[in-house]
Amino acid sequence: MPKFDRLPNLLIIGAAKAGTTALYDYLAQHPQVFLSRVKEPMFFSREDYYARGLDWYEAEYFEGAEDYPVRAEATPHYLYWSEKVAPRIKEVYGERPVKFIASFRDPVSRAYSWYWNMVREGREDLDFDEALQVEEDRLKQNRYELYQRGSMVYGYSAGSQYASLLQPYLELFSPENFLFVFQDDLRSRENETCKEIFEFLGIEPSIQVNTSYSNPASMPRSRRLHKTLRQRSLFKEFIKPFIPMRVRRSLKSKMMQVNLKETPYVPLDPRLAHELRLSYRTEIEWLEKITSKELSSWKAE
Repeated sequence: MPKFDRLPNLLIIGAAKAGTTALYDYLAQHPQVFLSRVKEPMFFSREDYYARGLDWYEAEYFEGAEDYPVRAEATPHYLYWSEKVAPRIKEVYGERPVKFIASFRDPVSRAYSWYWNMVREGREDLDFDEALQVEEDRLKQNRYELYQRGSMVYGYSAGSQYASLLQPYLELFSPENFLFVFQDDLRSRENETCKEIFEFLGIEPSIQVNTSYSNPASMPRSRRLHKTLRQRSLFKEFIKPFIPMRVRRSLKSKMMQVNLKETPYVPLDPRLAHELRLSYRTEIEWLEKITSKELSSWKAE
């Protein structure tokens, strides 16, 4: 039986490229919070991970967490794959307390940022407008593989449909279990937002954290090295038995970070941005009702 005093009682569920790394970094600085040893365990979204069971999840990511009032992880895939993740979380926790933080940003800039993330990872070769045109077909054609891996590849527009993605959670969990955070607030009023988060979690709200911006836009200095670090290889399989998983992950993360250089994105075509804003209007208005937040700046003129 899993120990629920170790399992997370806070899940940061996304959206991707909307401040989850900053939230993870801020919470990691609070002495009453235990963060998973890897930011995105993807336990509830990846089929092979979920099949390993709760005991594996607890032992792998939350060893020593029982002394902390808040235990958390941050996986944006949990919002994107809410159709399967929300019911799994409900099945695991039942009536036990669990809280959620969902972070959002302008849906157009989020979609464009995720596109460049996929370009950086070597998973996207099309221009942004071309990728949007074939997005629906790609998601259908690759659904089995994407579902198995809990992957967000190709989900540029789909990942910005926040209200629709939230619905499976809102149908299963009470509204008081949710805190909605906006990336603009994480950048413009960091300390106030952190205080709101700590109060929501019932921990000391006056803790001051270093709120320097996390996860800026970047591209690899060497695409070959980046690809080598990400892909499986015979060499990696050979060394696995000799180097602990946590050491391998730490080394890989540091090497990837050193290989990145901060690089601004190519500006998005204003006409394409306008078309996207029009397509998101219903979703934005629905999210306004859910979050009680006025989001006129996200809407097309």
